[in-house]
Amino acid sequence: MTESEFIDYWYKEYPESFPINHELKGVYPNRWFRIHSLPESKRYADSAEEYKIMLDRQNQLINDLIGKESEVAISFGLYSNDITNDNYKELTDFGEFLKVLTIDLHKERPEEYEDEMYFDIYVKTEKWEDGKRNEILRAIADDEIRAMIVSPTENCVIAPYDGGVDVIVNSTEKRDRLKTKYKDWLSDRQDGR
Repeated sequence: MTESEFIDYWYKEYPESFPINHELKGVYPNRWFRIHSLPESKRYADSAEEYKIMLDRQNQLINDLIGKESEVAISFGLYSNDITNDNYKELTDFGEFLKVLTIDLHKERPEEYEDEMYFDIYVKTEKWEDGKRNEILRAIADDEIRAMIVSPTENCVIAPYDGGVDVIVNSTEKRDRLKTKYKDWLSDRQDGR
């Protein structure tokens, strides 16, 4: 999958939503589940040992969902008040990402967003390797950035956040099997959050 094919794939597989990670659990509740990255639902790691637990859990989950050496699209979005050049590339500590879409949020959701509010989607495709993206997972866990991992092969979205990982899979049955497998990492809350 090239960066430009990401949007075609997204709208084919997730037509009811934009590629905005925090919105997915509300749009696909029957395919969504969440794990917590630390025991007892602790939100932030305070030690090297806790970071190791967090990264081990997240890598195990991702490897389970998509396999090792699978092609993925890593995507993140930035809010802005102006439209930037369509060919704009965002250089980050995690490499170069190509802008693939700008969403006019006010036009799409006028009741939620002010006039001239945009969301730029950036994507980078690469092979997932166990433990090779710990720096980005750690930055997400520390609430420094937000990003998601999309696997077209396994048709799932993996959206780490500061505290855990939201996952959207392709069926309720698969979600239920994974929730059983990872029952010790799930939230105790009734709504699963």
